[in-house]
Amino acid sequence: MTTARIALFSIDHALTDRQTAFELWAGEFAAEYADEVAANCPEIEPTWLRVADRACADRVEYFTLLHARYGLDRSVDHLHADYRRRLAELVPHRPVVTAALTDLREAGWALGAITGGERATQIRKLHTAQLDHLVDAVITTGEPDLCSRVDLMRKAVEDFGAVPHADVWMVSGFATEVVGAQTAGLGSIWISRGRTLAPDDPQPDRVCETLVEAARWLAAARPM
Repeated sequence: MTTARIALFSIDHALTDRQTAFELWAGEFAAEYADEVAANCPEIEPTWLRVADRACADRVEYFTLLHARYGLDRSVDHLHADYRRRLAELVPHRPVVTAALTDLREAGWALGAITGGERATQIRKLHTAQLDHLVDAVITTGEPDLCSRVDLMRKAVEDFGAVPHADVWMVSGFATEVVGAQTAGLGSIWISRGRTLAPDDPQPDRVCETLVEAARWLAAARPM
C-alpha cells in the first residue's frame, strides 16, 4: 500500500487533552496523599503540582521532586506508574475532535499517532478519548529526545508506504516536535492553545489555535 497524504499527530500534545486530564489527576493526588504528607512538609496543593509540572523536564524528575517535597512513603517508580495509569483514564472524549478527524480521513488522509511515551499507556489514552478507531498507526519509542522523535517521524512515513513527494504533516503543540518535523523534512503545524511563539522559537509552517482547526485546514488543503 502506498499513501500520498499523511497527517501525524502527537498524542499528548495534540490528539488528547492532557491539560484537563492533569488538572483532574492533581486534585485526586492532593486528596489521596493528604494524610501521608510528613509532619514537617508542606500541604499538597494542586496549584503547586501544576507549577512543578511545567518546570520539570520529565516525569522522573517530577515525581522525584514530589517524593522529596512531601516525604511520601511510596517510591518514585510507584508514583510514576500510578500517574501513567490514571492520566490515561482521565483523558476526556471530545466529540468535536472525533468529528474533525473523521472528516480528515474522509478527505483522503492517513492518520498516525506519534509518541515518546510508553506504548500501552498511549494506546489507552486514545481508547479513552475514543480516537483509536481513527488512527491508522501508533508509532512509539520510550525515549522523548529530539533524535528519537525524528526517527519516529521517518519511520511513520516509511511504514505508511509514502509515495515520492507525499504530502506529510506533523501536528503538535510541542516545540521539539516542530523541530523534529523540520529535520525530517515534513510540514509542521503548531497547536497554539492561546500561546504565542517568541522570535527565537522554532517556527512551524502553520499555527492553528486548536487540533480541530488544524484538521479542518488539512482536510480543505489541495493535494500537493
